[in-house]
Amino acid sequence: MALSDSQRPFSQIIEFTVVPRHQAGLVASLIQQTERFTRTYPGFVSATVEVSEDGERVINQVLWQSKSAFEQALENAEAGAQNFYAMLREHRVTAATFNTYHIESQILSAR
Repeated sequence: MALSDSQRPFSQIIEFTVVPRHQAGLVASLIQQTERFTRTYPGFVSATVEVSEDGERVINQVLWQSKSAFEQALENAEAGAQNFYAMLREHRVTAATFNTYHIESQILSAR
């Protein structure tokens, strides 16, 4: 039986472009924000912060139980949006690309 869109896991991915000397500071801020706020929202599953080897990009991926959990978290987070934009300015982020995805399949290690 296929899951409806509201029942499927949902992923939010933000790609940040940053000057390499600011990459570590942005990473620290994203981790702190996720630990203090994002993970407290109902429906949060996990998050990753990934860095490019050239120091110019950071990926922040958040996995939610469902699209509706993501949407509820987004509504709650809008009150703190000023802090998010201040973080982008502080770490001199030159671009941020926001994408969301329904998860079709997850393949886990056989171990």
